[in-house]
Amino acid sequence: MNFVLDTYGMLLNLLLVTEQQHQNPMPDFNDTALETQLRRFLYLGKEGPEYQPGNWFVHNYFVAENLPSVYELAENPLKHDVVISLILEAKENKLVQNPETLIFALAVCAQQDKSQELKKKAYDAVKKLCTTAEEFILFVKFCSHISKHKIQPKNGWGHGWRRAVKEWYLTKSPMTLAKIVTEGLHRYGWGHKDILKLAHMKVSNPDLEAVCCYILKGFKGLMVYKEENGLSPEAEEVFKYIESIEDFKHCEDEVRGAALIETLNLNLNHVPGHFLKSMEVWDSLLISMSLTTLLKNLQRIHNMGFLSKNNALTNKVLDILCKKNVEEEKIHPAQLYIALKNYENSGKPLTFEKRKIREQAKRPIPPPPEPNKMIIEKLKSLFNFSFECLEATNVNYMITISTNKNMENSCWKSGHVKAIEAAQIIALSILKTEKIVTLARFEKEGITLVETDGQVSMAQLKRKLETSYADIFDANKPMTLAADSKKVVDVFINIVDQIHPKAETSEEGIRNYRAKSNLPNAKLINVTLCATASNKPDFCDKNCLTICGFDGAVPRVIEAFARSYF
Repeated sequence: MNFVLDTYGMLLNLLLVTEQQHQNPMPDFNDTALETQLRRFLYLGKEGPEYQPGNWFVHNYFVAENLPSVYELAENPLKHDVVISLILEAKENKLVQNPETLIFALAVCAQQDKSQELKKKAYDAVKKLCTTAEEFILFVKFCSHISKHKIQPKNGWGHGWRRAVKEWYLTKSPMTLAKIVTEGLHRYGWGHKDILKLAHMKVSNPDLEAVCCYILKGFKGLMVYKEENGLSPEAEEVFKYIESIEDFKHCEDEVRGAALIETLNLNLNHVPGHFLKSMEVWDSLLISMSLTTLLKNLQRIHNMGFLSKNNALTNKVLDILCKKNVEEEKIHPAQLYIALKNYENSGKPLTFEKRKIREQAKRPIPPPPEPNKMIIEKLKSLFNFSFECLEATNVNYMITISTNKNMENSCWKSGHVKAIEAAQIIALSILKTEKIVTLARFEKEGITLVETDGQVSMAQLKRKLETSYADIFDANKPMTLAADSKKVVDVFINIVDQIHPKAETSEEGIRNYRAKSNLPNAKLINVTLCATASNKPDFCDKNCLTICGFDGAVPRVIEAFARSYF
């Protein structure tokens, strides 16, 4: 195919340029490499093989220049369906820990100017990818940002974008759309009103037109619409629902507001600011709150003094902290452990900026109440149970852990979790789910195998990983040992505090292992728990990955890489 394209390009140039012998060959595609780059971005937030936890919006991950693979793949008509399918498949795999990357990649496809066909396919996929209002608004935000930062910025919105907006809103029932827009009218600096105005959307369905009138003109505008046009029985039901929501948002009585939450089955997104410090309101919210949402807001509820030893609200929190919710929501042990340590230590560690502001204010902030021991014990119990809910990847692992004194330091991005604790969680997650796992620890002159099995507890594993003083170690040793003993290993995981600049890199070791063992796709993951960035990332090898720091997503990133999702 490339040969035909090159020949055609040369003939065309010969016809156009008669006096000069000038050639303009077609682009040289390396599609496999480009697809790998795109997959990496979807799972890691960057096209290089390095994962770093943190706020990716603040660190400018979502800039079109960070995703050149899409622009290059857009030039190949045979790859348009591949690009969209890679994005949708990543969503189906449910191991992408930051779904914003999927939405951004689709927005880049929709805003690139190299292929109108790919642009159309991207807009067609919006409904499949953006299933919530928050995701859809984020897609619009990304499209606007990319459009304004092109070499030739565009302020208008094309037909494809307007069609995608129309399909997203108008394919929903009036009640569904009403529930969506009343839950949150603004996200990421954008609102439903802004989007509908830009789309210049015409609505033929009178019932949906009433909801759109509410979006554009508010509840007063909806009442005027009702007086002038009347409402069908279905629209009347929608009107009463919106009226109830407006009544709740303007209500000042905490008891009545709490009752409306239960009657209308509202969630935290519906609650206005003046109710967020009400114990009655939180008590009603907890009735239908998910475990994931509770873990995010546990410290917030505690800091307001609502979790005393014996009260109804504490009991509801304990009811949500149950095995059934862990299993249904697939909460990873790492997420529970981080939530536990944060709760024990009164919330997340302050960032440098917040610490600086607090010091400048020179005002002592009263400490939060003592953590509730019942909640701590429940979190510990769920942490131990959550290992039973993990799914095996059915590949062979070799995990080698550094146990030097630096591993007692805090992880980067999880300040209340020690590096050795994070290493144990990663190891236990694999030991308790996989059939063939080799565990070892780094020593001064090599590595030592650690005898253990899937029944080991975290405390027992800590005792087995005796402290060593090998600050500089040879990261090639695990691969060398496996090759010499003819051990079949699909994934090597080196877990250390950081890779010393003078230490041997592991690139040579994994390449030698692949050659000696005839396993060309053997993978290597270097986890540097205390490092902010890798010193020597190998950007050429698609089967190597570096992880810097630790958060609840790290074990899932490891799982996705082991499954060859990227």
